[in-house]
Amino acid sequence: MVKPANKSVVKKPLEIISWLGSVFGRYKIHHILFWTAYFVFWVSVYQNMYKDIHQLFWVTGFYTISNAGVYYISQYVLIPQFRGTKLAILFLPGFFVLSALFSLFMKYGIAFALSMNLEEFFKASTLQILFVYFSSNVFTGGILLASKGYLENRKTIRQNELREKERIESELNFLKSQVNPHFLFNAINSVYVLIRIDPDKASETLIKLSNLLRSQLYEFTSESIDIQQELEYLENYIELEKIRKGDRLKVVFEKGEGLEDFSIAPLLLIPFLENCFKHLSSHTHQENMVKVKIAFRKGRLSAYFFNTKDDQKKVVDSIQGGIGLKNIRRRLEILYPKRHTLEITDQLDSFEVKLEIKIDED
Repeated sequence: MVKPANKSVVKKPLEIISWLGSVFGRYKIHHILFWTAYFVFWVSVYQNMYKDIHQLFWVTGFYTISNAGVYYISQYVLIPQFRGTKLAILFLPGFFVLSALFSLFMKYGIAFALSMNLEEFFKASTLQILFVYFSSNVFTGGILLASKGYLENRKTIRQNELREKERIESELNFLKSQVNPHFLFNAINSVYVLIRIDPDKASETLIKLSNLLRSQLYEFTSESIDIQQELEYLENYIELEKIRKGDRLKVVFEKGEGLEDFSIAPLLLIPFLENCFKHLSSHTHQENMVKVKIAFRKGRLSAYFFNTKDDQKKVVDSIQGGIGLKNIRRRLEILYPKRHTLEITDQLDSFEVKLEIKIDED
């Protein structure tokens, strides 16, 4: 029998890599490694052009020091000094002046270290030699600054994206968490009323409520759920309201074809259904009606909610600042940006909501 891998053995290399990364970042060891590799590379390239290896080391060493000096002074002195100020335009002239100064350092430093006349050694004029050194400083320094800028920009973009993602996830969790207490508040009120009127119905209602809460706790915790789960939740909620309101309520729940094999955000439709019952009419001589129609066609989910209401109540004014629909508006903006439409119509004796969502194909 093969023994399971020891977790501590697997974890240890990861810890070592993480530790090495922190050490490299803290002490900038990767900079030392880069410039060492840079020096070795150019020594290997030009080794056949120099008879004396010491001369090659001196020349390559001055190149490395000068190129590094141009980069580090530009990156950590000039850029912080000019960035975000009106003098930012002076960075480029400052960079060229710095490159020219290090060109002079290279020319006279190499001549002093090798104790020779570079014009005779390279068979070139002073201007030509300085131009070669200047070009090397500008080219190498420019490439490194551009690479550093690109990496910092990518890092900033990733950090901003991560912060935005965390903000949106936090807001979604908050909005989603509001669904539970809002629904619970309404349902408990219903049970409270029934306890006095009809204890048996109160008991049945409590069982229904327990099933709904179980769905919220154990089935609706993921980012998306199957449409059938959401529909089943709506049906259970309707059954709970039927128990509470009895014969005074007529509910029509129509489900179209195609409501399968796709997912939506959990608890997305229930606030609209809650709103139907919250603002339902209390007529005694005519029907108190709730209509719900859910359909899916050509990649679009459409949901229609309708309820009769008392003439004197103005629902739109009251719901704009309420938890339910204000909450769902924001969730729709986050979850389905530019992929949904929401129409609310408030008539004298009725209230209706039309929602359409474009569902991404799996």
